[in-house]
Amino acid sequence: MSPVGDQLRVRCRKFPSLVNCCTLDWFSGWPEEALLYVSRAFLKDVELPSDEVRENLAKMCTTVHLSVEAVSDSFWEELRRRVYTTPKSYLDLIGLYKNTLSKKRAEMNANKNRLANGLKKLETTNTNIAELKVTLAEM
Repeated sequence: MSPVGDQLRVRCRKFPSLVNCCTLDWFSGWPEEALLYVSRAFLKDVELPSDEVRENLAKMCTTVHLSVEAVSDSFWEELRRRVYTTPKSYLDLIGLYKNTLSKKRAEMNANKNRLANGLKKLETTNTNIAELKVTLAEM
């Protein structure tokens, strides 16, 4: 159970034995090497222009997650409010990137096809106009 959101609090109210009879294990954050390894593993099946782009993208995911952890610590110091960054949030970050990339690629392909169809229509219209000009000149 993640401490993010109200779910843990609600479950603890419904089931008091969760608090009285259980031990909570607190895990430390993942090291940078582990984050980098996970992002490489999840991004290896994504179609990208080169391996250099894939490596830089994996490093960017790691950097973003670590910077969010650092900012959440300063947020706690200033406002006394916790913001949790869990391994699940890191995997969600990578999944969000993959999902957004596929949506944008589909959108780009749709726009490309729309543009190609528009150019074909203009080309056929221009040939029809040229034929009509010839016909009109003959008349």
